[in-house]
Amino acid sequence: GSVRLQGGKNEFEGMVEVYWNGIWGTICGSQWDNHDATVVCRQLALGEKGTAKHIPFSGLGLVPVYWSEVRCRGDEENLLLCEKDIWQDGTCPQKMAAAVSCSSSLAPVSTPIRLAGGSNAQEGRVEVYHAGQWGTVCDDQWDDADAEVVCRQLGLGGVAKAWSQAYFGEGSGPVLLDEVQCTGNELSIEQCPKSSWREHNCGHREDAGVSCTPLTDGAVRLRSGKGSHEGWLEVYYSGQWGTVCDDGWTELNTQVVCRQLGFKYGKSVSEGYSEGGSGPIWLDDVSCSGKETNLLQCSRREWGKHDCNHQEDVRLVCHPENDKQKLSLGPPIRLMDGENKKEGRVEIFLNGQWGTICDDGWSDKDAAVVCRQLGYKGPARARTMAYFGEGQGPIHVDNVKCTGRERSLADCIKQDIGRHNCRHSEDAGVICHQPGKKAPGNSNKDSLASVCGLRLLHRRQKRIIGGKNSLRGGWPWQVALRLKSSHGDGRLLCGATLISSCWVLTAAHCFKRW
Repeated sequence: GSVRLQGGKNEFEGMVEVYWNGIWGTICGSQWDNHDATVVCRQLALGEKGTAKHIPFSGLGLVPVYWSEVRCRGDEENLLLCEKDIWQDGTCPQKMAAAVSCSSSLAPVSTPIRLAGGSNAQEGRVEVYHAGQWGTVCDDQWDDADAEVVCRQLGLGGVAKAWSQAYFGEGSGPVLLDEVQCTGNELSIEQCPKSSWREHNCGHREDAGVSCTPLTDGAVRLRSGKGSHEGWLEVYYSGQWGTVCDDGWTELNTQVVCRQLGFKYGKSVSEGYSEGGSGPIWLDDVSCSGKETNLLQCSRREWGKHDCNHQEDVRLVCHPENDKQKLSLGPPIRLMDGENKKEGRVEIFLNGQWGTICDDGWSDKDAAVVCRQLGYKGPARARTMAYFGEGQGPIHVDNVKCTGRERSLADCIKQDIGRHNCRHSEDAGVICHQPGKKAPGNSNKDSLASVCGLRLLHRRQKRIIGGKNSLRGGWPWQVALRLKSSHGDGRLLCGATLISSCWVLTAAHCFKRW
């Protein structure tokens, strides 16, 4: 939506170019008049009077044409507020491009600006020159729209990002500006609303900075949200921004995108939006493990290959550093087949499907993270060997390694999704808020566990005589009587079949909590 003048004899005249989807383009001169020209001059702060001009399309090369007709009243603040028609049919009756000549009587001189303290020429602390002295800008109200103007004024393209709190170090001169509030359309910081020179309530710890990252294939951004941390996900490819389809989209993908944008956490938003983005749909069927540093490292279809429409565009909210809002911290998890909602087989939603977790290395530390992510407090206990029964979906994760301090199970996944050497007989489970009571007797251990003929069971599998072979660690049981001990574990009390040199099953037909 930014505009500039090109090809004129001075800065006050030239062909009008509009910045759209990362590319500068022209406007068809049909119906172009002084009202339209005046709005352009006002938007560029080149005076309040503009005269419409026209330049032949011949010789302009392959510059795109964005609008076939613009109809301004003359009092608008910028060209985007005027009525206009998108150029679709490929015709421009007069074959002339819109141009203007602005009155220079009120045109200001652009404020000199530079970046300092960065690791390269595309980033640094913003410094402006006034009254013979360089000084800094306070970060009050400083955002990506201001950064976009600074990058444009310096002739640096790409993705503009604002930095605050002296990210590039503290300056040494005076603080010259405060409360800069650009819309993002301006060509220089001089055109933005701001405080008077040297009027501020800041110290150098609040020096503003910017980074102007050059656009390369795979760059991402969030558009049409309340800020740069939310909106439709767009990815840059072949000189154009496009959207990403939500087929197979997971929260692990979201974390990769937000991390690429410089945020720590994020979540996808799928409800409450009836419309999508615009432009091409560049990516589909994206699948990340969560460890990638950018979206292009994830598996995906070829550029532009998809079966989607814009109503399926991915929309995200990333966690700003100064926002205390609690967001989802990873892919959804759930507990299944427990006797209450605080226990069960752990299942995780990845690649559009619920699946289980292998119990290799599964410990109470892993269980603590699962329970914390689900919002349960108190002690947590890990359960192995399909304690809550075998799952039916894929085994998504193996070798989970939590320290117990993580906020999400996704932070503990160190191995590629789907890579394992397990069967569902090794599905992991947890018991959240397990009471830490002691059993009667002289020891923390239940005395029944040491009696010949009694064995502590670590699972709740059903067994059917005449069925498939016993699972690893199982026995060919015919009947069993099981009672819940003080530790909450099922313990065999008696039976009716000899199954080892020590264990004897006598007779039992009564079951409790089976």
